[in-house]
Amino acid sequence: MKNILIFNDFSPEAEHATELALLLAGKTNTNLYVWNTFDKAEETVAKELAAVSANKSTPELSEDSTGWIEKLESKLNWKSGLSPVVQFIEGVDYAPDHVLQVVKKYDIGVIVKGIAGTEDDLLHIESEALRCSTKSGCPILFIPEKVEYKAFEKMVYATDLRFCRHEIVSFLTQLAKPLNASVLIANISAQGLPYMEDNYAQSVFEEEILTPIKYENIYFSNIRERDIPKALDVLVNGMNNDLLVLVNNKYHFKELLGQEMPYYIPENIHIPLLIFPS
Repeated sequence: MKNILIFNDFSPEAEHATELALLLAGKTNTNLYVWNTFDKAEETVAKELAAVSANKSTPELSEDSTGWIEKLESKLNWKSGLSPVVQFIEGVDYAPDHVLQVVKKYDIGVIVKGIAGTEDDLLHIESEALRCSTKSGCPILFIPEKVEYKAFEKMVYATDLRFCRHEIVSFLTQLAKPLNASVLIANISAQGLPYMEDNYAQSVFEEEILTPIKYENIYFSNIRERDIPKALDVLVNGMNNDLLVLVNNKYHFKELLGQEMPYYIPENIHIPLLIFPS
């Protein structure tokens, strides 16, 4: 596994995502790089100036930019004994156009971002995050703000087997091995394409996917249901998978999340989403 990069905007969902990212880094023996998406010191100064101009008392200074993550590291070490290496991205302003140089310099394999939502505002994915993934070539892991804090145990890659990408399966097995997790390849025929008969689909999976990978905890399911939200609901809630893998703008992505950005995640999909660039 390559290293992990997390976007930090100092929000509660970013802190929660960082906690899970630390766990994954510790379990996979990789480094975690933290990239602050805005300068919190500048925000504090701006608040102080606003307070002074309004003749209000000066607000208390917040913690330094690293204190919050040190607490999370201590918590992880106390609970699990894991101590992943954590470093901050310095000297590069956050912007989608700068992501590729950071990914190359720090050998990043996956980007992590926390996502939020309320009862009136479903969890959603903004276009900027997907642009970062596209420009860098890295998959991006979206972690809902209230998702359970644990390492992944059951991952499902929803695809049309005829277009199943070997590099995605390889990535998932590399992630799964240190976590002792399973990987399920769920074949759901793309719109306009015929259903693959069970025996044929199984033989394609065994010859094209299973044999080259050589990972014993990889499985296959040939899904007959053509209603994508319903099929994915069964995969997530009926089969208790805890990581859903999709490809941006391909094979079931928009059928689940909508046609326009920001993409909204249905209420019943309450697990992390790993989105690969198309």
